Amino acid sequence: MQILVRIGLLAVLPALFAAADADFAKWWPQFQAAVAQRDVKTAARGVQFPLNWENGPIRAIKTEADLAKSFDVYFTPEIRKIIAGRKPERMPNGIYSITWKARGNEYSVYFKPASAGAFVLDGLSEGPP
Repeated sequence: MQILVRIGLLAVLPALFAAADADFAKWWPQFQAAVAQRDVKTAARGVQFPLNWENGPIRAIKTEADLAKSFDVYFTPEIRKIIAGRKPERMPNGIYSITWKARGNEYSVYFKPASAGAFVLDGLSEGPP
């Protein structure tokens, strides 16, 4: 019986991943536009603060008000360019990410599934390459 359940799950997983990819494909351009236009409300929709944001001395974005006040500090020209020009890749756990190298470090920005086919910004990490 367990084997049949496992086979059934394996048969369903590709369809679930395809649906998540389709949902992300709809969400992503809206997020890209929000960042490009410095639309804090749209970029922060669904984000739970404090948000991990490791970039130099910055370690977190504490509130949406902090994000609004210092949007250009958090979303530097480099980060805005990365978001504008790259498509995130889905990791096995369902989180999407963009990873790049700069200034001797590796940076990744993450997006996780939320409710009803939506996604949210899940943070920025900085570490050795």
